[in-house]
Amino acid sequence: MANGVEYFEIPADEAGELKEFYSSLFGWQFEQSEMADYWYIKNADISGGLAPKETPGQMPTVFVDVESIDDYLEKAEKLGAEVVKGMQEMSNGYFAVLEDPQGNTFGIWQDKK
Repeated sequence: MANGVEYFEIPADEAGELKEFYSSLFGWQFEQSEMADYWYIKNADISGGLAPKETPGQMPTVFVDVESIDDYLEKAEKLGAEVVKGMQEMSNGYFAVLEDPQGNTFGIWQDKK
């Protein structure tokens, strides 16, 4: 689905503790990613992960699937968004994180073709 929610992240001060919490609560399973201290959530009905917390007040991040990171970064900035983390490459795609005009953080994701 174009522009559907693709992915979510839960920021963690201690990934081990949160892995245990979500595993015990929901039965989620985790797999180590290619990034240090980043864990994929395997069975939450949508892709997700535990990420190292970057700021004290950081909240979960929802990633929206887009056709072009570059186009959506430009469009979002024109609409008043701020880029928090510019385009980053991973083995299966690209992502960026933005802040909307009211301070809410969200991500965009582009699959590698």
